Amino acid sequence: MNMSNTDAKNNLDTLPKILIENYNQCPGRVAMRKKDFGIWNPYTWGDCYQNVKYFALGLKDLGFQLGDKVSIVGDNEPEWYWAELAAHALGGTSVGLYVDVIPEEVLYIVDNSDSTFAVVKDQEQVDKFLDIIDELPDLKKIIFWDPKGMRAYLEDPRVADFYDVVKIGRDYEEKNPGVFEESVAKGKGTDIATISYTSGTTGLPKGALISHDYLIKGSKRMAKINPWFSTDEYLSFVPLAWIAEQLFMVAWLLWRAPVNYPESPDTVMENIREIGPQFLLLGPRQWQGLVAMVQMKINDAVFFKRWLYKVSMAIGYRYAEHYYEKREKPPLHVSVLYKLASWSCLMHIRDNLGLSKARVGLTGGTALGPDVFRWFQAIGVNIKEAYGLTEVNPVSSHAEWSKPGTVGPVTPGSEVKISATGEVLVKADPIFSGYYKQPEKSAEALEDGWVKTGDAGVFDEDNHLVILDRLKDMLPLKNGEKYSPTYIENRLKFSPYIKDGMVVGGEDRDFLFAIINIDFDNVGRWAEKNGYPYTTFVDLSQKKEVYDLILQDVERVNKNLQESARVWRFSLLYKEFDPDEGELTKTRKLRRAFLDEKFKDLISAAYSNSSSVTTEAEVKYRDGRTATVKTEISIRDSK
Repeated sequence: MNMSNTDAKNNLDTLPKILIENYNQCPGRVAMRKKDFGIWNPYTWGDCYQNVKYFALGLKDLGFQLGDKVSIVGDNEPEWYWAELAAHALGGTSVGLYVDVIPEEVLYIVDNSDSTFAVVKDQEQVDKFLDIIDELPDLKKIIFWDPKGMRAYLEDPRVADFYDVVKIGRDYEEKNPGVFEESVAKGKGTDIATISYTSGTTGLPKGALISHDYLIKGSKRMAKINPWFSTDEYLSFVPLAWIAEQLFMVAWLLWRAPVNYPESPDTVMENIREIGPQFLLLGPRQWQGLVAMVQMKINDAVFFKRWLYKVSMAIGYRYAEHYYEKREKPPLHVSVLYKLASWSCLMHIRDNLGLSKARVGLTGGTALGPDVFRWFQAIGVNIKEAYGLTEVNPVSSHAEWSKPGTVGPVTPGSEVKISATGEVLVKADPIFSGYYKQPEKSAEALEDGWVKTGDAGVFDEDNHLVILDRLKDMLPLKNGEKYSPTYIENRLKFSPYIKDGMVVGGEDRDFLFAIINIDFDNVGRWAEKNGYPYTTFVDLSQKKEVYDLILQDVERVNKNLQESARVWRFSLLYKEFDPDEGELTKTRKLRRAFLDEKFKDLISAAYSNSSSVTTEAEVKYRDGRTATVKTEISIRDSK
């Protein structure tokens, strides 16, 4: 399908218009699949059109008006897509929330966005809204799509079943034929399609106004580097509240590539293997998790399999060095060895991960460590990093050649320049339409038409953009240089035993200190295998043997760092960083200022040469019980 000709002919400048075009062209073709109870259930473009149309008319009958907003929260499932497109069809706006939002966050976003309807997945999400609904006088109805456990709720006039609203819409059309089509026809590309809330690393999230033009043109810019085909399969797993997944939703409409939804978050890996997607978007933590999973399975394997993996990966790294880094055809003997390594080991890893057919594996949001890139390249999967922000997306992306440590060349239609202070400034047609109800913040985000990203960056010799870190997070070292803590943290997270970490330093400090979260499952298996008993996360994290284990990874990272940027002391935290405690954003970025304050006693102890510090910690036992105890956190030297 030549979308540029189709756009010009039919003026497909909004998402619902494209949906109607797809329905008219191929109503019986599979558009999406959702796995339930072990069965992949297909939905055609006709099914999607019908559900969007009648849900939209049901909303209209319930009082949805031009310009209204609908807040949506739940797992990636067909009903999310349908609810969002239904709001657009009525000239309204969708507002995405992350599935793990707490009631206070729901209150802020729903109130700030002036949402009049909420569409949610299940009982858990309905309860969050009911907890705060008295503080949301404009909210007319909470609509759920998963009926499990919801029978009693239907007696509440504030709550409705998604498919009951669809029935209302069918009845509405019988009395008012043509209303849906007329409403869609009135839509314009400049209309606001969604309000996408920023991650809020420095304060309350801001609602970025995103137009249909932004989404459609942004998706097309991305496809110029990594093209879509109608035969592609895509697995939708990354939260739809994230702007990147919104662009992929638009790609689904533009190129009619079937989108697949996993049965649950726990079955994602199994479902990826079943689908074998050609296109896959995962966050850095998910890509890192795949590496850690393979590494742990290899550690538990028999000697021969460990040996075969080690030899095969060495060959894979050598092949990838020629192909990706030197951009040359590998020597014949290396190519032959690589085919043998792939046949005996690497292809089985790709198959086990569901990546045998993967043509494009994308990551974004936060930086992915170069070690993870090179590992995937070694097994024969060329994952690519894309860079963008809520206000402008995409900005840059790897194409055929992925270069670890960069975010690729600037995408066609986007512009990037580096300011005198080293800040990355970006521009595209179009950018976001401002922050909702915050004109002063909108003005602050721009500089002569350029969007200020807040990121420090440079261009390398291949004209690839390198994002060093957040400008405010760059660490001033004692020798006057600046260094990126994120780079060090990503190198640490390449270990299967490290889940997360935060590097602390500054020009008034003699060295860098790291607070590290262990991967409880992987370290727990290691402890059991080696005969080290433990009871809780707290107990396991503070064992001398575990500190010795993590020390090996700290030393590994330090070998590749200049002396002034090495981690000389570290502690293992008694818990994981948690977004519900304000330590991470919903996109899993560190809230550094908050963490600095929360763990100031630990940081002070590290720089006063103490060997430990006592703190209060909440522990959770295996039977589900919790308790608050005082625990001693060790502080170890790494030199």
